[in-house]
Amino acid sequence: MVELPDVHIDPGVPEPDLLVGPPEAAQSFGPATVDSDADGRPDTAVVSEPGDPGALTLATDLDGDARIDVLTRVHADGTATTELLDDLGEAAAAPWDEGPVPPPPTIDPASGRWVRDGAGG
Repeated sequence: MVELPDVHIDPGVPEPDLLVGPPEAAQSFGPATVDSDADGRPDTAVVSEPGDPGALTLATDLDGDARIDVLTRVHADGTATTELLDDLGEAAAAPWDEGPVPPPPTIDPASGRWVRDGAGG
């Protein structure tokens, strides 16, 4: 078990709302309430998804500029997707998605090699 250092967050300093989108049309996710990297600064806002009961969105500000850099959506069925965002809130890279589970490996009876989905390689 890895123990994290004690973290003190000063409750007297209000945290700014985390924003996503261009400055003229930024959407607020509310203030960060979770310190996900244990550096003493809240960096993640956790909000429920209005159209998906039981789902959560974690909006994380990696660089401390109050702009959301990473959006992680945990769906009610347990699946999750994560997107790295650019400064305007657009997807900066292909989303990290769990995707479908690969088929289990099997042994090819002809070659004795481990293969997936019956295909040799």
